[in-house]
Amino acid sequence: MQIIGHNKIIKYLDKAIAKDMISQAYLFSGPAHLGKFTLALEFAKKITGGLDRKINPDIIIISPETEEKNGNVKKKDIKIEKIRELEHELSLTAYFGKHKVVIIDEAQHLTISSQNALLKTLEEPPQKAVIILIAENPNKIISTIKSRCVIKKFSLVKKSEIDAIISSKNNAEDIGFLSLSRPGLAINLSKDRGELEKRQKAREDLKKMFEMNLSEKFSFCEELSKNVPEMIEKLNFWLALLRKNILENCKIFNLDQKKSLALILNIEKSLKILNETNSNSKLVMENLALEI
Repeated sequence: MQIIGHNKIIKYLDKAIAKDMISQAYLFSGPAHLGKFTLALEFAKKITGGLDRKINPDIIIISPETEEKNGNVKKKDIKIEKIRELEHELSLTAYFGKHKVVIIDEAQHLTISSQNALLKTLEEPPQKAVIILIAENPNKIISTIKSRCVIKKFSLVKKSEIDAIISSKNNAEDIGFLSLSRPGLAINLSKDRGELEKRQKAREDLKKMFEMNLSEKFSFCEELSKNVPEMIEKLNFWLALLRKNILENCKIFNLDQKKSLALILNIEKSLKILNETNSNSKLVMENLALEI
């Protein structure tokens, strides 16, 4: 299994295995598509003794289920029943006689009651049980859980490492840029032309927003707000592009640093409203358009 970047974290985990100083809980945090789950799974295989096995009963993976409504796909909360099932699984003896490992992917979707149930397990963990939480937003994890975890923050990967894994030579430069220094995204864009075209369109949409008059912006916002999950995904991508614009001085939008930062703050504010309230999505986008 190929892991791109994160050498310090890999060395830390390998050292823990070598010295038999494996912690009972870890929190892997950072943006999507960095390889957090891939590394968690590789670590789990090593410490359970099932590195070369396709099926490993000592690795338990929990992730949010999805539901589709009106063509929109939404991730559901990880409810307390999942954690109660987990308690039973961990009470059983490890199949290979070593550790049992739980990987909770997208742990930010754990409900508060689920987290409180998980906290009880962390307070009195079964022997040789290891729990790995993976979260894009660690602020969604309660502090009492985080205090019991070894926290590893995953950072963006160097451009040279991203370039080395891009298989599509025709779009290499665009894939390298649109992957936003995230190896998982670079691999997806190399393999999936539809995903690449979607990212290219999102970039062009933001460029066009700077050139539209107010009436055109409002028409665009109305169309975009018809699919809220897709709108949120696009806003998150715009955020990443604008941050890249600042950090790498790309100037792809002809914005100076001050204007880029102001727009980043406005998009973050819009995303917070969309994610945490039942506000009218069209109105939120129109307010954002006034700042673009």
